[in-house]
Amino acid sequence: MKINLRVWRQTNASITGSFKNYTVGGVQPDLSFLELLDMLNEQLSVSGEVPVEFDHDCREGICGSCGMMVNGQAHGPQQKTAVCQLYLRNIQDGDTITLEPWRATA
Repeated sequence: MKINLRVWRQTNASITGSFKNYTVGGVQPDLSFLELLDMLNEQLSVSGEVPVEFDHDCREGICGSCGMMVNGQAHGPQQKTAVCQLYLRNIQDGDTITLEPWRATA
């Protein structure tokens, strides 16, 4: 299946960021959300673009470093789940997923 990603991109804090749209094809429903991001980054690297940066450590739902906003919800739509435990089983071919970092001020 094909998934559309709307990803917040910002080079650094002094530059205004914006959403950029990407499409990833060949996605299997049993992939985790982080594996989808790995596929996107491979695609971006091949085309000479800067990969999407995201934190992760264990990929087992233990460390919590994979936190991000998925479709406007912290860690995504599944309750009591880290982003690395989200799978694409509930995503339909052609769906758009919006990704952005936590928003906070000091």
